[in-house]
Parts: sequence; structure tokens; C-alpha cells
Amino acid sequence: MSEFSVSFRVMNARNCPFYEVNDWFVLTDQAIQVPAGRPSCLILVREVTNLLLALQSGVESNFAEERNNIYTCGGCTGLVKFQIEDQSEGQEKKSVDPIREVGHDFPRDPARDGEKKGGSVISGLLEEISPSELLQFLHMHQKTGKLLLHVPAGVGRIAFREGVIIGAKFEEKENKEAIFALLGEHQGRFSFVAGIPASLRDVEGIGDFMMILMEGIKQLDEGKGEG
Repeated sequence: MSEFSVSFRVMNARNCPFYEVNDWFVLTDQAIQVPAGRPSCLILVREVTNLLLALQSGVESNFAEERNNIYTCGGCTGLVKFQIEDQSEGQEKKSVDPIREVGHDFPRDPARDGEKKGGSVISGLLEEISPSELLQFLHMHQKTGKLLLHVPAGVGRIAFREGVIIGAKFEEKENKEAIFALLGEHQGRFSFVAGIPASLRDVEGIGDFMMILMEGIKQLDEGKGEG
């Protein structure tokens, strides 16, 4: 039996917290190799592992038929599509702008410079994921960093420490009032930069996360009813 090893290239990534276009994964009969410096997402590892048996028959033909397939991982708030490719053939594609390739046709956020400093960055469009879903995702995964919401009225900022909201500001509003106002925004873009200054590591949270979210959603519903 031939040695089993197949490479996948990410063709499309939308709101994925870990991977982006042109990242590579290598699946063998013993392990999965993820991009250097990236975490091993358990959801994607499960999806790729499930392909092991299905791909065994394509080893002899160098996966000639399987190369036409597009595989998908969408087990969380993000979506990743990947395809079998030889890494040597895909080198030329690495110069493609991942933001434009996935349809995020807006200027690259300066916050993405955080990647060069070691801070991971998540970015996307608010038309694709609402502020309330973003907040729940960051809370559930106990993220630490700053969420920036670029909306028509300005820029909202929400700071997290291990999933706890420790501060927020939008226009002249702060903390809970700022969050309540941002929950109603559904146009624009967002970016989350991991990490916070040492001076904020001991700051107390502004309140119970679910209580804040429920109150904000309640205010939105009441506002719609009055309208």
C-alpha cells in the first residue's frame, strides 16, 4: 500500500477564528499537520479526520478525482472551504489578498498589524455576523483582546479579558450603554485583536455577561415595538 499523505489548501475562509485563505493542512494516516503557529481547531481536525477512509482509494491515482471536491468545515461561527492541492503547485497563489478572495471588499484594517506582533486577528463584516453573535462567541471562547466595530456612526470598542467584558465605548456612551447601542448596528465591519495591556489585566468586569446581553436585546425589541 502506498504511503498516505494528502495536502489541503484553504480556498475560502469567512469569520474563521483560526485559519485564512491559503493556509495548508496535511493529512497522513497517523496525524494532521496544521499551519505553523496556528492552534489545532478540534472541529476542523474532526472534519479532516473523517476524510481519511474516503480518500484511501485515491492514493494510487494521486487523488485525481478527489481534487475536484470542495470540502467544508462550518461547525462554529466561521466557515472554511478547502481542496486537495500539491503545495508546490499552490505557491503562486499565496500572493492573493485573502480579504478580497473571500469577498470582504473593504480596506485592510490597521489592527491586522497585530498579527506581526504576535496578536491573532479576527475580522469580517457585520452583515454576516451580528454584534450579539460576536459578543457571545468571544465570551464563550474566553477570548482576551479588543473588539473594534467600524459602523456608520463611528467606531465602537469593547475590551475582553478571558471572555469577560471589562470596558466598552461608542460615541459618548461607555460600558453597558455603549454595548446596548452597538447591538443595534448591522452594517460595517469588525476586527478583534488578541491581547490587552498589562494595566487592564486586573480591571473588574462591567457586569454579568448574559445579563448585559439580555438587557441590550430587550431594549432593542422595545425600540422596535415603539417604532
